[in-house]
Amino acid sequence: MNKYYKQVVTAALLMTSCIPAAVMADSGSDIGGGNLSADARLNLRVIIPRFLLFRVGSLGSVDTITFAPTDAEVGDGNPIAGTGGDVGGNGATVAVRSNGGPISISEANDGGAGGLGTGGAISLTEITVTSDNTALETPPLSDGGGNSINVTVSNGNVTNRTAIWSYTYDNTTTPADGSYDADITYTAANF
Repeated sequence: MNKYYKQVVTAALLMTSCIPAAVMADSGSDIGGGNLSADARLNLRVIIPRFLLFRVGSLGSVDTITFAPTDAEVGDGNPIAGTGGDVGGNGATVAVRSNGGPISISEANDGGAGGLGTGGAISLTEITVTSDNTALETPPLSDGGGNSINVTVSNGNVTNRTAIWSYTYDNTTTPADGSYDADITYTAANF
């Protein structure tokens, strides 16, 4: 064997040994007469990321639901429906999708135990929230925040639930005139 041939064979062997096993294909062969058969395998893998999608109201914006009782209605104890929301009237579309197991939804507000308006002139417990889907209930609002509910899982670890949450002002107190606001933050989390 000449020197040049040895170098070529050595280089070819080195290159072959550097090919990872995953790159090498499975193969089979059959020889002889008649019908022949050969098997070769291929592995398929799908990698699905864990995700959690949560929506309350319009996509891409924050909705406002406004309650405006007339002077004759203020404090009379008859609930007042709101206006606004993304479904008209006093409602907001809610959707939660996840493949990561059970989900809880909790509520918080920007008042820090202050309720609606400066000094908590109207308690957030005066706002009743109801759901049209028992599998996606709503946590009751509170001045201190922190109420939570568990969402009913749809199938195994997968959840795909939608609901309309409707808001009503209970109207059981007579506060001073003015505009009372609170930003509510709902948080969905896997547990």
